[in-house]
Amino acid sequence: MISFLPLLLFSQSIKIASYNVENLFDMQYSGLEYEEYIPRRHNWTEPILKKKLTHIAEVICDLDADVIGLQEVENDHILERLQKTLERVGCRYRYRAITDTKRTPIHTAVLSKIALKKRRDVVIFRRGKQRSILEVDLKTDPKLTLFVNHWKSKSGPESKRMPYAKAMMRRIKHLTSTAAYVMIGDFNSNYNEYQTIDPRHNDAGGRTGINHVLKTIRGKELVRLHTLERGYHYNLWLELPTYARWSHNFFGDKEGIDAIMIPQSLHDGKGWEYQEGSFGVFKSKYLFGKRGRVKRWEYKHGRHTGKGYSDHLPIYATFGLGEGSGSGKEGGLWEKVLSLFSFSTASVSREKPVHMAMPKSEIQVSTIANLALSEKITTSVRLQDIKVIWKSRDSAIIKQSKEGRAILLYRCAGALETGRRYDIVVYQKKRYKGLDELTDIAIEHTHGNEDISSYLTPFTDRVMQQKRYLNEIVSNITGIYRKGKIVIEGSVYPLYFKKEIKRPKEGQKIRIKRAQIGYYKNHNELVVWNQDDYQLGE
Repeated sequence: MISFLPLLLFSQSIKIASYNVENLFDMQYSGLEYEEYIPRRHNWTEPILKKKLTHIAEVICDLDADVIGLQEVENDHILERLQKTLERVGCRYRYRAITDTKRTPIHTAVLSKIALKKRRDVVIFRRGKQRSILEVDLKTDPKLTLFVNHWKSKSGPESKRMPYAKAMMRRIKHLTSTAAYVMIGDFNSNYNEYQTIDPRHNDAGGRTGINHVLKTIRGKELVRLHTLERGYHYNLWLELPTYARWSHNFFGDKEGIDAIMIPQSLHDGKGWEYQEGSFGVFKSKYLFGKRGRVKRWEYKHGRHTGKGYSDHLPIYATFGLGEGSGSGKEGGLWEKVLSLFSFSTASVSREKPVHMAMPKSEIQVSTIANLALSEKITTSVRLQDIKVIWKSRDSAIIKQSKEGRAILLYRCAGALETGRRYDIVVYQKKRYKGLDELTDIAIEHTHGNEDISSYLTPFTDRVMQQKRYLNEIVSNITGIYRKGKIVIEGSVYPLYFKKEIKRPKEGQKIRIKRAQIGYYKNHNELVVWNQDDYQLGE
């Protein structure tokens, strides 16, 4: 159902969020509930339900989105209760909508501070128990449409998620070519599913719904914001460094299965526009427990305990009005409407129109040395003929020449191989504690092998004193371990072991096979990444 109420005035920027609330069921028995949520069994009682509603409301209230898409909501009755719970704690969402499919235990839904003009179910199959995709039009001018998805879980193969993607694309083809729409939800697919798909799920010949059907890749590369064209979609996970692209932690496997995706019409300088860099994951401290684990809703020893929130973290992004929207211009309809009112509310803003940047320029060719001089990059950069001189899991050190600078690829080098040459495109860079790191790259071309032995740097006192040697790989260092340092022929150097590595005992002789030149507290230091990168001496 949907609540049709008069138009709610809205700010010229809209924050849209998505949150899988993990099985929000009511206390009315329908026969479709999951076993754990049958009323008055497994301690699923009214007091426990009230705790869950309060916990979800706490997250939504702190998230403070204008519109939020929800997944795993049983029905409109429990959605209304959540709506009322939010209002009691001072976070009013006047409008709601939910899918109308009768055969599924959980649904997708929307809570909104902005009036909803229209809703419909995007049906996957006419017969079956698939969850429908919820489509809602916000009552804005110009129009903005939201699609709330919840695809088949990874308990099934990719062929079970393909129909959702195809239904989504069938519906999009009925929209105008310039329609402004946002796809959000739990897609149960990583942003790069075509690269990371579990072989057990790969029953579609390597094709994936999120990448091939929704067209978030072109050829073998992910579509970036500056390469976004009509007919393709941009996954906002690419706004974040590779290592930060997750909202769901399944037994230590961090996944970005929740997503927000946009078409080219939201990055063309007209009408509604994605505000670049606004995408994020809501990570309030209270959502995490010991060792950084997400505090999911707790079901322990066959009983609900009333603790926790959800196994997903909310994601969000902001959209504003570009130059080409009539009602968004200063002195236009917006200003005239505001002039009629003397009151102010949280939903009304006098912000000036947001003028969005046009797509970025073409990829620029650069060098590692130039990247090392810049705090950050403002456009995509091509590095040609780089050599991978060292790798640890999904991090690597690269150089372009033997005498040139080295730089760290931090947790984005999974597809690279040590001793190979590549052309790569760099999308993101950061400086962490004085050390340059590339945090998002794509392989453009793969070349031949390279003898990397001559690219390693001989260890000397000079190497440990100068910044130009940061990120270099040094080898075959022998000394005595003392209080977090290594003593070599009377000279003392800082020595850091990554967390999972077992440290040597005080006074032991060690031989370091490989170490990175890192930087800490204004001094170069030796960094050992792997257990087998050092051994105890005789």
